[in-house]
Amino acid sequence: MSKKIAANSNQPGVDVKKLRNKKLTSTEFMQVWFHYDKDRSGFLEYTEFSQFMKDLFLKKNPTDISAEQVEKYTAEVIHIMDTYDENRDGRFEMNELAKALKIEDNYLNKIINKKSIKDKHIQSILKHYDSNEDRILNGFELKAFVGDLVRSTPDIPYSYAMVERACRYIEEMLGDNNLDTDAIKLILALDSRQMLHRRLSEHTQKASA
Repeated sequence: MSKKIAANSNQPGVDVKKLRNKKLTSTEFMQVWFHYDKDRSGFLEYTEFSQFMKDLFLKKNPTDISAEQVEKYTAEVIHIMDTYDENRDGRFEMNELAKALKIEDNYLNKIINKKSIKDKHIQSILKHYDSNEDRILNGFELKAFVGDLVRSTPDIPYSYAMVERACRYIEEMLGDNNLDTDAIKLILALDSRQMLHRRLSEHTQKASA
């Protein structure tokens, strides 16, 4: 097991200009979420999402932005909020933003639905989520991997709170929050996934009681 290192060490920042007209990877999505959720509320408020859209679509120099561009941008923000803010609370939950930004299909579903998970599958998972290629999943990479674990269970809500809770359970299980191939293999073992699902289900049931 790897030694503990800083949660976001050596991980690249988010360059939203490169995210135009493409499906986001799970790691890119988590980078966007944690970059713009400034108050760490677990939601993207209107002003936070508006800033993301501004960074994504408008030119950097404010003097280059015409009144027509501002009007078009504002209308697009309102349209997206109206379309994907499912509970109409004026802010995005993680699952709502994932639909709005059209993140990639859940990569883990390709693996965990196989009859057996082999070493080559573990290596492919590491390669997929390891954006800085240090052969450890932590920070945004860890959130992306755990988020996809949560997304793979339809009865568990894909939310900031649930991803954070799953990360804590995994850290309790491993004694670490930096995942190497051995840790990934352990987490994806059927009994580990069943235990994680059971604990998240219990929390969900208590929260809705």
